Amino acid sequence: MFFPERMKDLTILVHEDHVEGLIDTLHEKGAAEISDVDRDDEVMDLIEPMGISKSLGELTDYDIRLSSVLDIFQRAESEKNVIKEFISPDEIEKKKRKKKDMKQVLLEIDGAFQKHGDEILELDEKLTDLNKEMEELRQFKDDVRKISFLDIELDHIGETSFSVIEVGITKNPDEFRRNIKSLESYFYDIKKIEGKDEDRYVVIAGSFIAEKNEFRSIMRQSDVRPLNLKNVKGTPKQALDKLTLDIKKLEQSKEDILKRLKSLKEKHEKEYLILKEELDIQRQKKEVIQKFGNTETTAVLKGWVPEKEVEKVKKLVDETTEGYAEVVTQEPEDPDEVPSKLDNPSVIKPFEILTHMFAPPRYDEIDPTFILAPAFVIFFGLMLGDAVYGLLIILTSFILLQGIGKIEQGTRNFSLVLMGAGISTLIFGILQGGYLGPAQDTHTNLFGRLGLDFINDLAVLETLEGEGPLTLLIISLLIGLFYLNAGIFLQFVKHFKDGNIREILEESVSWWTLQPGGFILISGQLFGWYDFSQAIYMLAGVLTVVGLILMVLRAKGLSFFELTGFLGDFLSFSRILALGLATSGIALTVNVLADLVSGASINLPLAVVILLAGLALVVKGFMDSSKILQTVGFVVLVLGVVGFMGYAGLVDPRTPFYFFGLIVMIVGHLGNAVLQALGSFVHSLRLQYVEFFSYFYEGGGSQYTPFKSEREHTYIKRNEVKR
Repeated sequence: MFFPERMKDLTILVHEDHVEGLIDTLHEKGAAEISDVDRDDEVMDLIEPMGISKSLGELTDYDIRLSSVLDIFQRAESEKNVIKEFISPDEIEKKKRKKKDMKQVLLEIDGAFQKHGDEILELDEKLTDLNKEMEELRQFKDDVRKISFLDIELDHIGETSFSVIEVGITKNPDEFRRNIKSLESYFYDIKKIEGKDEDRYVVIAGSFIAEKNEFRSIMRQSDVRPLNLKNVKGTPKQALDKLTLDIKKLEQSKEDILKRLKSLKEKHEKEYLILKEELDIQRQKKEVIQKFGNTETTAVLKGWVPEKEVEKVKKLVDETTEGYAEVVTQEPEDPDEVPSKLDNPSVIKPFEILTHMFAPPRYDEIDPTFILAPAFVIFFGLMLGDAVYGLLIILTSFILLQGIGKIEQGTRNFSLVLMGAGISTLIFGILQGGYLGPAQDTHTNLFGRLGLDFINDLAVLETLEGEGPLTLLIISLLIGLFYLNAGIFLQFVKHFKDGNIREILEESVSWWTLQPGGFILISGQLFGWYDFSQAIYMLAGVLTVVGLILMVLRAKGLSFFELTGFLGDFLSFSRILALGLATSGIALTVNVLADLVSGASINLPLAVVILLAGLALVVKGFMDSSKILQTVGFVVLVLGVVGFMGYAGLVDPRTPFYFFGLIVMIVGHLGNAVLQALGSFVHSLRLQYVEFFSYFYEGGGSQYTPFKSEREHTYIKRNEVKR
């Protein structure tokens, strides 16, 4: 738990006849991490690199084909309900598979393509052509629409044996008028396009065919953009009608293709996902061979295996190769080469993601997760400090766990971290009297109104009341002092483990003499907070001098900055108070605003405005077929009617504003909960990464990654795995 799991340097010498079987077994079991054999110079003196497998090129071609089909299925997918997918995603059904070699997998892929794969690719090609054609027609339609107010025959646009005629758009008609006069024969007509923010004009112009080049040069120089009217016949209105009809036909064809693709997707997508998974597994097994070395009759592989798994790996290799292999394990020589596998109990393991967010520990480095986990949870709870917000976080984490957390391990780990933070917030919220703001807040005092005053009495430290802020500041600084010294202690452990006595004295002992000595001198002699005996003052002076000498030996001219740096780290823990005050203060402000809004009374003009707003929203909702607008409009409409009733004295005239006050409460507290939870998360991590880790932790290790098949869509029964 305090250090990454102990690893062994693994070397396996295997007869060439059993190489594939061994790779198969190691891949299915995930028993070890395979590394490049060339990291061992002694072994490389005796062997040659294995080289790239000839099968990789073929596997890559098949992978491209499968990926193309799956991409097509992805594009043909119906729009999903994002919220439903997040809260309650469909669990992936795993299909039972027989163990197959590469040749069998490739034959299965060929069979799938012969049945329906080629049809899928052909349909996608047709869909691409249709989209391209529709885009061209829409461009034609857009250009024709710009001149729809003209009464001309579009058949005449373009070149004939006698003339050239063009239609274009320009912002500078005067420049065109000047330039066109340089031709011997020409005609033009210019009309303004109405209803646009900018002044734009349609230019219809032509000349004799003999001056075609000069004419088109003038069009370019005058910044006249020709409209794309090729193959458009009749008047602009007739052309628009025909283009609209053509586009509808293409859209219907597109819909038919999509319908067919969706049908194929429903029937065969799972089959292609399984084949892609099987192909990936085969490719991984061929790629790993590049890391091997070989002799005339044997292959050599290097790797890393957890110390407690060594015997299991030896037995596995012996059974798979029928004794035609030799397994050698030894202690790692260079710790920087060894991958790190964190070894934490299940309750702490989810918090490893927070350690990895900074950097995985090196193999010979302390794993800080065991102290980071409880510290992060405590800091978060103190910073947020509202029981209702804590319940919201617990509910959110529970939804994640029961939803997407079921199928994504990363989300599951994050949800468990969030759950711990939510429970901490709930506990500290009760202790700090935070329930959507201070418990004694006169604007809400929720429990007082419900006759549950005893809940308010559970608070032992009210953040915004009396000595609460000062007490929380003292607690924050005491936590900081303890936590920084915990970091210094881990620094001591690190140096002790490495046998660095000088570093222990200069980096650890220096602070342990300076802190008590400096505190006694400053609090007693400088500020007079405490009255110590002369002997104590003398001892404090000795401790301070010893600490300063040790610090100077280490930091030399930068010793002053060492002191200010420690003081900065210490005072940085006051952010626990700052975040706690911000949470309570903003929550209190929300309550005040909600109270003010709910206390207002309706009048006739306001009731009319509310009623008209609701009516407008309902009409707009029906016009846009928006159920959300319809619902909101109906609610506002009801509030308007209630407003009239209030004005008439039939109900309490404040009734509509109770609803608005409720909205202010819900939106305000949800916003405050999200923002302050995010702030608590970030600042809790900052206290770990910046203030705590700086004393003993560097990170930069590589994470242990066993050579293992990741089967998401398939499974193979244990007794069906080839030995």
